[in-house]
Amino acid sequence: MLEKKILIIAGETSGDLHGARLVENLLEMSPGLSVYGIGGDEMERAGVRLLCHSSELAVVGLVEVFGRLRTILGAFRSIKRSLSEDRPDLVVLLDFPDFNLRVARQAAKRGIPVVYYISPQIWAWRRSRIRQIARDVTRMIVIFPFEENLYQRHNVPVTYVGHPLMDRFDPEAAEKDPAEAYGRYGLSPLYPVMGLFPGSRASEVRALLPVLLRGARLLHRRFPRLQFLLGQGPGLGDEVYQEILEKSEVPLVCTREGIGPGTAVCDLALVASGTATLEMALLRIPMIVVYRVSRFTFMLARLLVRVPVIGMVNLVSEKAVVPELVQGELTGKNLYEACVPFFEHATYYTQVKKELAKVQDRLGEPGASARAAREVLEVLEGRDQGSGIRDQARPRHPAVADVLEDGFGQR
Repeated sequence: MLEKKILIIAGETSGDLHGARLVENLLEMSPGLSVYGIGGDEMERAGVRLLCHSSELAVVGLVEVFGRLRTILGAFRSIKRSLSEDRPDLVVLLDFPDFNLRVARQAAKRGIPVVYYISPQIWAWRRSRIRQIARDVTRMIVIFPFEENLYQRHNVPVTYVGHPLMDRFDPEAAEKDPAEAYGRYGLSPLYPVMGLFPGSRASEVRALLPVLLRGARLLHRRFPRLQFLLGQGPGLGDEVYQEILEKSEVPLVCTREGIGPGTAVCDLALVASGTATLEMALLRIPMIVVYRVSRFTFMLARLLVRVPVIGMVNLVSEKAVVPELVQGELTGKNLYEACVPFFEHATYYTQVKKELAKVQDRLGEPGASARAAREVLEVLEGRDQGSGIRDQARPRHPAVADVLEDGFGQR
């Protein structure tokens, strides 16, 4: 029997992590598979032969992409050539829609089935993409229950499997030995810790970290014993941070561990919008969600975005559980003013932690990666059964309400 080949593409850090877990399960279920494509260090360790490293492609914003355009086009040409010459048996795409939807079109033209795992955020903006997905994608595998409802309404084959974060996070995710975590970071357990997490892409760090440090400086003046932990992107070089940190007046402890159990030493965090906000929620860490892109990108997004909040933690919660500071609102002074209530009002702090504790129940049961792998193999083996729901992925509480058409206020 000929070895079956899967081309897989994940263009950013969260996709790399989820892609790695998917590939591990695929190879466990079907050891003879050959998997190659675009991803990061985690996917390479899981057994993916990389044609291009995802760090070369990761960028946020419509204007910002021009700085990487040559590299992105080169990667796309390489993938297009592989679709024709290597003829993979299946293409698996993770998020990264501006690139991946173009790959889906090329694969569909060649008669190669396409599985899309982790949906583009069409429920938030650029809803018209669903027509292209219906045309080019064989099966959607989604991680939020409200996404399944949306695709079903548009007759797109879809399966909800739950969120893969639940495969990586212990439900009781606090550091097993807090003293060890504080010691590892050189922090004191006697005083609060503020986490700064400006994102995993170089463009995010350059846009967000300087203003986070301005806010941290104001907080340090108000609370001199406040400690600061900077989460640096594991895949980013020191040069991304060096010039920014040289100008910092805030005493920082830096870590490249990523968001994990050790992060639970943080009492409050400033977090770039994205999957990291869900990771913080699973750790029960109150946060302020931050986001900034070029002015042109933001102006265009304002015309297209259909939801009242942008942080995944707030979207999943269906309300603004934690504050968001976006674009022009994101200033050092505003960060300072948003943080102070967490330190000075115990009732507010406790209420936010209670709301964050509910997020876990909205993300489904552990095992999403294995469920997704079974769906991928069904398509690969030609056993795709059409739209369906996997009962074991159901959240323990009622699914997130359908807030997609009219926003949170009109249900």
